[in-house]
Amino acid sequence: MKLKINLHTSICTLAALFFSMLLIACGTSKNESIELSLEQQQIKPFEISKNFYDAVKNGGNADKYAKQLAELSPEVLKNTLKTDTQKKAFWLNTYNTYVQYLLKDNPDLYKDRSAFFKEKRFVIVGEEVSLDILEHGLLRNSRIKASLGYVKDPFPSSFEKDFRVEEIDWRIHFALNCGAKSCPPVFYYTVNALDKELEDSSKKYLKKKVEYKKNEEEVYVPALMSWFRGDFGGKDGVIEILKNYQLIPTDKDPDVEFLDYNWELDLDNYR
Repeated sequence: MKLKINLHTSICTLAALFFSMLLIACGTSKNESIELSLEQQQIKPFEISKNFYDAVKNGGNADKYAKQLAELSPEVLKNTLKTDTQKKAFWLNTYNTYVQYLLKDNPDLYKDRSAFFKEKRFVIVGEEVSLDILEHGLLRNSRIKASLGYVKDPFPSSFEKDFRVEEIDWRIHFALNCGAKSCPPVFYYTVNALDKELEDSSKKYLKKKVEYKKNEEEVYVPALMSWFRGDFGGKDGVIEILKNYQLIPTDKDPDVEFLDYNWELDLDNYR
């Protein structure tokens, strides 16, 4: 009987000791997690993005901000980019700033435009990415580039799935600047006023580019609306957009033609 009691007591003691150590370990881990979280909260991705944009625009030291974007932790960026509005603003600014950053450093990159957009030339949260990934993977919800906006990539990367928008907003095409003369001007987009800013960009760009020929019942629109026609809802969607912006009469349904795109390099085209 004595042996049984001692054995029982020993087992209970060991169990108590084990759970005490487990609680201490959990408490330590929890404290470390909180400390790390507090440290991460001091990092502001949008602030880095704005500093990067300003440095490139004004000829400052942009390298350090590119390094900060590269070294951001995925957790910090995920915690920042929770909505499509936040994602659109962040990736629009990142795309436009990197186009300027890369081409101002080496304009010869534009001689092979396909490679310029396709090749992975910079790092975000430790991930090597390309301009194509930012545009078609993140801002266009993993659309295949050559599909005119109608086909989604069935095998997107985990990076895309973590950071891409859920709903495609066709107005991004009048906000992205790829470095060409026909591109919309560069502008820093903000989360709080993004909808108004995208509306302004779209209206100004289309008003400048669209040519309505009443006698021929034809309307000439930017080539962007052909390359990404699925994003715009096809021809019917293009016509509806033009009517909403009062660029063609609401009672007309003209034939849609697409304007040539001027690919001549044009840096420092800021709004």
